[in-house]
Amino acid sequence: MIENIREFWYLYILLFVLIIITAFVWKKAASAASMHSKEVNAQIAKAKHNKELREAYGNLTAEIIANAPADTLFEGVALCLEAKCQKAEDTMSFYSKLNEAQRAVYAFYYLVSDAKEQDLSAFFKASKRPLTSDAANASKEILSGEVYGIIKDMFDRYDEDNETASVIPEAIAKLNADFAEITANLDFYALGGAFIKKNSENFINT
Repeated sequence: MIENIREFWYLYILLFVLIIITAFVWKKAASAASMHSKEVNAQIAKAKHNKELREAYGNLTAEIIANAPADTLFEGVALCLEAKCQKAEDTMSFYSKLNEAQRAVYAFYYLVSDAKEQDLSAFFKASKRPLTSDAANASKEILSGEVYGIIKDMFDRYDEDNETASVIPEAIAKLNADFAEITANLDFYALGGAFIKKNSENFINT
């Protein structure tokens, strides 16, 4: 046995290396499978959460609005508007028929979602008027002056109707950083819900 090891030592080293590689690959595969499982579970949980909110806030009354937690109210109303908009044959036509307060909630929801998942500029890169202008106007009503100022600046830089617009990377990066810092502890959904409660007459039976 010892003689075989001495004579074929390189084969034993190769076998050892293969065992290490196999163990590493197995560990990576197991980790990937676990991560995929977590992602699937998270998606299922989110879909269930969204469905429950759409059912809870699909037929609003003054009582429901008054008694609802502000954060879930905002998310639920936004999801209901989103679902109706997606089901419409002509999305833009449907959106244009929403009242000003409804458009504010819809647009603000998308702005917040993009800002959370990526950064503030992501929303203005991917969207155009009237969604961007409605989001900027909604921010003026829902947020503080300082935060609104950053959003308005970002809107102006990406606005296709603004002839003086200038998308300077350094300026965009600073606005993104300033927005992230100032809003780190801001509850956008609660503020959006407060806006709905303040303008409840515009959301009843929507």
